[in-house]
Amino acid sequence: MATGIVLNLAVGASTLIGFWFIYLWRRNTSIVDLGWATGLTLMGLAHNLCGAPSLGKLLTSLLVLLWGLRLGGYLFWTRLRLGKKDRRYDSLHGDGKIPEPMRVLLHYLIQACFQTAVGCVFIFTARAAAGFDSIWTVIGLFLWCAGFVGSFLADNQLNWFRSNPQNLGKVCEVGFWNNSRHPNYFFEIVLWTGFAVIGLSSAWGWLGFASPGVLLLTMALITGPISEQQSLKSKPDAYRRYQETTSMIVPWFKKDRSA
Repeated sequence: MATGIVLNLAVGASTLIGFWFIYLWRRNTSIVDLGWATGLTLMGLAHNLCGAPSLGKLLTSLLVLLWGLRLGGYLFWTRLRLGKKDRRYDSLHGDGKIPEPMRVLLHYLIQACFQTAVGCVFIFTARAAAGFDSIWTVIGLFLWCAGFVGSFLADNQLNWFRSNPQNLGKVCEVGFWNNSRHPNYFFEIVLWTGFAVIGLSSAWGWLGFASPGVLLLTMALITGPISEQQSLKSKPDAYRRYQETTSMIVPWFKKDRSA
């Protein structure tokens, strides 16, 4: 267990330090999002390279590669390729006693710690049953697929909405976004719960649920509120109404605002 955590930290820190050098070149702090996808993908592959090969390791390697390529490809194509900057990272700029590059580096290393916690699930998936002889593998694969498809659809619904100039200043309420303010977060949690379930057949596998747990807490208490503060600044009345009527993460029926 301890060795796996050290491996995660080493992979996460080295990956994000590498992306910090890219930040120094491009001067876009949002590059850390691509580092998130890359680091976790490398963590999953690193754990599966340890020890004897198995069908289970091949399966989880394929799953984590698909996840990393989809998320990383989406972020690169829709944001980084176009030079877009995420306003969530505005606090890393401006005047301060610590030079901006050092503040950004510290932020990246903190993200590496979060990566380490989320990637702990790979400690258990790498030790899980050799193939589909465990019911947990089948259930976990089903959850992973549901989360993957849902994430793909939610991201594309939002990207389609934003690409229409007529929607400028409006709140996205199409598809999953009509019933959740952050459906992409919800489906990410479902996907990582799938990884945790796959790891249940290994000793102490239930500890893998720390991975979706950390994601839920981070999204509900940190990234979600920060992004919503930005939305309230750009479209205060519309987004406040959206908050009052729409579930934050778990898709649910609209609330009656008048009630």
